[in-house]
Amino acid sequence: MKPNESAKFERFGSFFFLLLLGLGIVLPALLSLAACIGHGAFRMDVFLPMTLVFMFMIWIILIMLIGYGNLTSIFVKRTAKNIDSLPYQFNSSFKGRGGILYIDVENGMIAFISAYNPMKIQVFNAARIGGARTVASAMTGIRFVFYLDGKKVSMPTLLTNKIVSTKSGIGAEAVSKADTFVTLLLTAKARAEGKM
Repeated sequence: MKPNESAKFERFGSFFFLLLLGLGIVLPALLSLAACIGHGAFRMDVFLPMTLVFMFMIWIILIMLIGYGNLTSIFVKRTAKNIDSLPYQFNSSFKGRGGILYIDVENGMIAFISAYNPMKIQVFNAARIGGARTVASAMTGIRFVFYLDGKKVSMPTLLTNKIVSTKSGIGAEAVSKADTFVTLLLTAKARAEGKM
């Protein structure tokens, strides 16, 4: 193993689950408690339904934030400031909804900060990558996909709620960007395996 290399890919970290627990369960209970106390006295028959209503509203917001990768973006950005302290030359990077991918083609290494494990920079020998490819569909979107230790990582290069043709200007640009990162990943993999 090279310096700082992660033993296994951890897409989800304990911080992410604690954040969900705090925002999705503790926060609604505190809001309900504050509302009950603000109206004079605590009553369980008011507290419980109010907690459920707040919980429902907050979980809808959380699901949207998780879907767009915005729930932990502040923590991902803070962690990304430490990437220069690693002994690699990450000269290519891609920020997507699922996190930030860094590629060091010369040394055959990649680093990944997962949006679901935002407090940790995970470093991998590119030989551990598999199945890198571009997925381009007008219906399901445009992205590049690869497997890291057998776990699928999907990085959308075009985020839109509209159907976009892969032949349109914006669609072709997103496909080209996905192809570029697939090429970088495969080149880093080949370098790590000593084929270059």
